[in-house]
Amino acid sequence: MFQKLKFYLMSILISASLGGIIIGANFLVHNIYNLVAGKEYHFNMWSSIIIFSVVFISGFTYILKQGPDILVND
Repeated sequence: MFQKLKFYLMSILISASLGGIIIGANFLVHNIYNLVAGKEYHFNMWSSIIIFSVVFISGFTYILKQGPDILVND
């Protein structure tokens, strides 16, 4: 019971962290591009939400398909 709960919580945490890293990289790239191009910075929240959702759902689905053995370090 607790193993399954731990597996699901770890899956959510890993997927959310991966999504956050991708969002951060996207944020930095756009920031640097706008700084170099001399444009005014404008943060588009919808693109970040879409990117995070796609990365989170695909990462979570991949981990669920692999099963609990993916988190075991052998």
